[in-house]
Parts: sequence; structure tokens; C-alpha cells
Amino acid sequence: MSSTSSGGTWTEEPHQRGTCPLLFLSPPRIMDYDSESEDQPRTVIDVLGNFTMLGNSTNTFKLQDFNPQVQATDGTWITFPGVIAIRPVPKPQAVTHAKSVMGDGNNGVWTGTRFEAPAHTAPDFVFPVRVINNISSLPLERFCIRRRFVPAISHLKTMMICTDGACASNGLASPRAGFAFVFNLSPGGNNSSALEHNGPGGQVYTHTSNRAELRAVIAALKFRAWWGEGWERVVIVTDSEYVSEGATIRMRNWACRGWRTAAGSPAANRDLWEALSDILGEYASSGCEISFWRVPRKWNTLADAAAKAATELQVSGEYTDTVGILV
Repeated sequence: MSSTSSGGTWTEEPHQRGTCPLLFLSPPRIMDYDSESEDQPRTVIDVLGNFTMLGNSTNTFKLQDFNPQVQATDGTWITFPGVIAIRPVPKPQAVTHAKSVMGDGNNGVWTGTRFEAPAHTAPDFVFPVRVINNISSLPLERFCIRRRFVPAISHLKTMMICTDGACASNGLASPRAGFAFVFNLSPGGNNSSALEHNGPGGQVYTHTSNRAELRAVIAALKFRAWWGEGWERVVIVTDSEYVSEGATIRMRNWACRGWRTAAGSPAANRDLWEALSDILGEYASSGCEISFWRVPRKWNTLADAAAKAATELQVSGEYTDTVGILV
């Protein structure tokens, strides 16, 4: 569905093109920001509209070819040439920091860090919605860390994404799982999907709530190259102990034992854990730390509701990541 305003034309719903869904710009909203007005707007990437800074500071930004391929209904692949992504060149000290705190890829595994928030503070207070300045000159919104918490709990440019998974009839016959992630309060910032039958390698897996919760994190980090917006830290909010402990501690222990638990049984959902490890390594190499913040379910209601609703969506067999553009 398309609409038009003084800001141009946008598309509110995902467009499915073969196996690569693209989610486009959602309309800007008129918001009442809280009293901490000095937080808004938050400059993430400050580039002139004519990109003169790109020509004058080659060590700050780089042009990266982003020629997406999508599969047509007849099975052939179509390339969209000439699509360029403008990325900041990570500062060497940022890359060194991210790699160090995320495990340096030891034993072939990358892990996230824990986000330590002030006691009894909810995510929406620590990370209010803010408009960010960006290269598109469009009013994009993100959950940005509140300035009063800088540098007390994070000296890095930090944003938040809320994630969750759900499974109807979990552990019973014919389970149906869904997952969701939320990175702003616009329609395009709330993304959900039914859990696929297949994993990244094509093998079929039974739907479970743990698998859906883990899949939500992968989808959130693959949706955009968040470090490309200038973020130095992305905090993943989850109400799942399985995800928060697995992504920060247990995954490395499983890998050291040949992907077995302390009891000697095979670690469940190894395919997704290995996929997450690879993504964490990509972010670390780009100078962006990924942290996990486990919260009570009452503080994760947006992602929780979207994930539960996604259990009713049509299930696809093929493992697919949605790519967000101008959202």
C-alpha cells in the first residue's frame, strides 16, 4: 500500500520479490518527545546532502557495492546493479574494542556482551525514541540511549532493538512459531514473521519457542547493517534466558565441547547459534559491539505481541532474511 505526503511517497507493507523481501520507508510520525529535548535530534551520521564530505574525507566514509540479487518466479536470479551503500569506515580503536569484548572469535565463535542497565529501569526509559540525522535526509527514528546514561553505562553511540519469539502448542503436535523485532514505533519498525520450517542449511526443524526467540535476534541483526548508520553498540532486548545466556556465555562453552552441553547431549539449534556467531563476527569486524539485555516480559510487550500474532501467519519452508531500506 502506497501513500503520498509532502515528504514524498512511501510504502507501508513489505514487498516480496522472490526470496528477498524488501521493506521500504514508513511515513514519519508527529511525536511528542519527552522533556529531555536536548537528546533530539541525535546525530549518527552527519553528511551533507551533496556528499561533499565523501570526497574530502575518504578515511571517514566508503562506497560499498550493494547489488542485491532476487529470485524470480521462474527460478532465475535477477541482479539490481548500481545500488550503492554508503558506509562509515570503522575506527581502528572501535574494531579493536568490539573484537576484544566479543571474544576475538576464539574457538571459531563470537559472543555478545551483557548490557548492564540501572536497577529498575525499563528499556523505553533508557532508550527513548529519537530522530537521527542520516545520509538519506529522511526523518528516521531509533531507540537511542538517553544522554544521562552516557558515559555511565555506555560511552558508545548506542541503539536498542527489542526481540521476541513465540510458539503455539510448544512441545505438542503441530507447533506454530513466530518471531518479531522492533527498532522504532512506526509501522515499518515493527517486523514479524512466521518461523520457517528450514534452517540456514536447508534442514527441516520442529518449531519451538527457543528456536523462535533465537531466530528473532538473527533477523534483527540481518535486517540492516546497523553499524552502517554509525552505531557503535546495538543492545538486543529479550525476555529469554535461553537467548541472553546462550549468546553471551553458553555458546562458547558448547563449541569448546564440540557443540555439546555440560550433560553431554547435542546443543539444540546449533545451526542458528552458528549463524548468530557469524553475524556477531561481522559486527565486531565493523567496530560495533552487540550486547544482550534480559528484561521481564512486561517490559517487552511490543515484540511479545508481534511474535504471538506471527504464529498465525503462513509458514514458509525456505529460510529467508528480510532487508530493510529507508526505514
